[in-house]
Order: sequence, then structure tokens, then C-alpha cells
Amino acid sequence: MKRLRSSRSGARRQVLVEALVVGGLMLAGCSRRGGQRAPAPRPTASAVPAPRSLCADGGGSVSLPAFEGWFPRSVGAYCIDENADQRVFGLGGTLPVTDAAEVLALDGDELARSAPVTVVVIAYVEDKVEPGRVTASVVDFANPDVAYAFLTRRIADAAELGRPAFEALDAGAAGVLGETTAFVVRAQAVLRLDFANRRLPPARVAAAARPVLVSLAKDIGARLPGVAKLPIAAELLPAADRVPLSVRYYAADLAGFQGIGPGALATYVEGSHRYRVALAVRHDADAGKDVLSTLRKREGSRVLKREPYDASRVAETDDATGAVREWIFGRKGAVVAGVAFDVPPRAAPKGAPPERQAAVLKMKRLLDRLPAAPAW
Repeated sequence: MKRLRSSRSGARRQVLVEALVVGGLMLAGCSRRGGQRAPAPRPTASAVPAPRSLCADGGGSVSLPAFEGWFPRSVGAYCIDENADQRVFGLGGTLPVTDAAEVLALDGDELARSAPVTVVVIAYVEDKVEPGRVTASVVDFANPDVAYAFLTRRIADAAELGRPAFEALDAGAAGVLGETTAFVVRAQAVLRLDFANRRLPPARVAAAARPVLVSLAKDIGARLPGVAKLPIAAELLPAADRVPLSVRYYAADLAGFQGIGPGALATYVEGSHRYRVALAVRHDADAGKDVLSTLRKREGSRVLKREPYDASRVAETDDATGAVREWIFGRKGAVVAGVAFDVPPRAAPKGAPPERQAAVLKMKRLLDRLPAAPAW
């Protein structure tokens, strides 16, 4: 009987010991709070070096000595991209100007007609992990007339179509700002800036582009050579009632009238009436007479008797439709001004059209205000 009890006691002690051992192992794997398992220690990660700044030491530099003064190394968070090619096309460069037309999506024939031309292309990059980029290109023409004509044709076309939408920008002699593009003209140079950031959603692109486009336009615009001044005909166009950004400058033939030389044209709206004003300024009165004389030689043109400033009717015919627009041109010394109302397409009217007298009056009021020999 004693042996049986002793055997049972030994068995109970063995079970108790085993239970204590197992319990100890379980407790070893638990925290002291609520029996929760303690987190395993995390492996220590090796140190990852911070990405190198894209604009370290102020960014890249201009590798083209002739144009070094045109481009700042950095503006705000942007700097010259040291990893991007810096290219010069046309005169003063090693690349043909036709290649510049392809790179900048320009009309190659137009650039060729404007020769000699130099095109300089520099890239700016934002100092961020996902950077924005701005391509800065300067087209340097032979003279300011060609440069301003190159700029205004693009801006006026966009203004008439309503796309892309531009607003005036105070940089250089004249400038405009779009959603992702900016243009500036100063003397014979035209600056174009193009912003891109493919990582941004479309709704945020314009907001990201605006500050850097404005800063670069003003900085580079101030560095370009020459005087920030528009051609005199463009300066003398009246500002009242003018449609914003509607000025077109013609470096050769004003409004397409062959043989009369350069001049400026703009669109105006007064009430329900839409009309155009053209202005040519020459160095002396004799040259002004030549302009008016050339206009009078056009078919359908004639002098209007008893009207001021040698007023003359000049017909402009649309070759495609046969529609006729009637201009009223007059001259005061070296200045020649013309006014034409936009009217529905029609054949050449018999007798005086109803808008003729209104055009004569506007032409007279314009020349009344202008000097006969403007200072160049």
C-alpha cells in the first residue's frame, strides 16, 4: 500500500515539474503585460545616403561663352541642368537651324526666311526628387522688326483661336504667359520657356509652372542684349478698345499689302462694332507719301474727295471667297494710318458702304492725335 502511494506521489511530482518547465518556456516568450508576445527586435538597417542635390553648388553653368550672360545659373528652386545638352543652332552654332525648328516645333521655312538666325537652348531642372523642367530657348534675329513679327504672329493667332490662352507679362519689351509656356521679346531676341513635369496630375501643372516661368522670364528677359523697346508703329497704336494681345507686327508688308513695308495692326471692339487699325511710320514725309501712293495703285482703290489727310479707299479682296474688305487710309507727314470694319462677307458693294464714314472718322481722330514726325 505504501509503495502504491509512493509511486503515485512520484508521478504527480514528475507531471508538476514538466508543467513548470513548459510554463516557464511559454512565459519566456511573453511580455509581462497581459501575456502579449514581445515584439522581435528589428534588424538594424544599413544607412542609406541622401540623394545628391540636383542644384548642388548652384547647379550647372553655361558652357557657351558667347551666351553665358544671358542665363542665370539658378532661379528659386530651379537651376541649369548640368546633365542636359546645351545647343546652338544656326549662325554662331554648329547645328543647322532646321534642326532647331524640329526641336522647338517651329516652322522651318519661317526660320529659314528669317535668316541669319541663332537659336540657343538651355535646360533648367527643379531641385526635387520628382523635378519639374523648363526648356529655355532664345531665337536671336537680325533685327527687332523680325523678332517682334515672329512673336506677335503666334500670340495674335492664339488670341483669335482662344487657345492657348495667354496673358500679358511685364518682362522685356513685351511678354506673355500661358499655362506652361512664356514668351518675351527684347530688341532682336525672342525668349521662349516651356515647362514640363510628367509626374504631376494635369490639374496641378499650370500652378506649378507659373512661378518659375514668371521668374525665368523676368530674369532672362533683363539679361538679353539690346533695348527693351517695341517698333514705333506698335507703340503708337491706340490702347483704348483694343482687343488684348491682338497686335500683329509685319516686318515686310503691313497687313499683307505688298510693297508698303513694315507696320503694325490690331483689332478693336467698340460696342457691337469690330474694326482693325493699321499703322505705318516712316522716317520722313516723302517715304510716307510713297506708302500711300503704293496703296492707291491696288485694284479698286481710289482717293476720297473732300475727306481729310488724303483719305483713300483701299480694297482688300479675299482670293478664296472674293469677299472685299474696305480700308480707309490717310497720311499725316511720315505716318500712314488705316481703318477697316469687319463686316459679313460680301461682294464689292455698289456705292459707299454704310461703315465707310465711320472708318473715315476713326482714321481722322487717330491722325489728329499723332505727331507728323514721331521720334524714333
